[in-house]
Amino acid sequence: SQLGLRLNQLTGYDEVARLKQKKAFLAARERLRRAKSVYEESVGQRAYGQREINALLQRKHMWTDDDVTRFTRLYRDEHSNEQAELAAKAESAQAEAEVEHRYDRLVDAIRARYHEEQLWSDKIRGASTYGTLALMLINVLLFISVQMIFEPRKREKLGQHVEQLLERRAAISDREQQMQTTLIQRLLEEQ
Repeated sequence: SQLGLRLNQLTGYDEVARLKQKKAFLAARERLRRAKSVYEESVGQRAYGQREINALLQRKHMWTDDDVTRFTRLYRDEHSNEQAELAAKAESAQAEAEVEHRYDRLVDAIRARYHEEQLWSDKIRGASTYGTLALMLINVLLFISVQMIFEPRKREKLGQHVEQLLERRAAISDREQQMQTTLIQRLLEEQ
């Protein structure tokens, strides 16, 4: 299940599934709107029929043959209107339950996606923190190794190089002094 969720996230199919759920929710909401409209219409028809029956019953003592026929038809229609109203009410209730169910599923999907994104965000933030700490540790280790290992070697080599230069300079100075001394002695001997 987790592998499927991860694969859906990587491929972006989870967004398609969420859009399908949203589309199903919107379709269920439209069905509910139509069911409520049909229910309200059937309630209106039944109320109209009942008003006509009541009007006929109020003048029952003056009925004509047409009124008797009309009363019979209205009474029959009242029964079918009552059945239509009950059916429309049941359809409306069922559509409302479906809308709530679809809405809950949509909200659950959004909540799950938000939760997953939060988890990923936390993991990335944690990895970033550990990555930063690792880079800082590497920098500290490099600094320490440079100060403890490479700098002393560099100073030692530099010291040896300076010492060699001083020794050469001293040797050259000694030779120059010897040459000057020799030259002065020759000059003194020649005189």
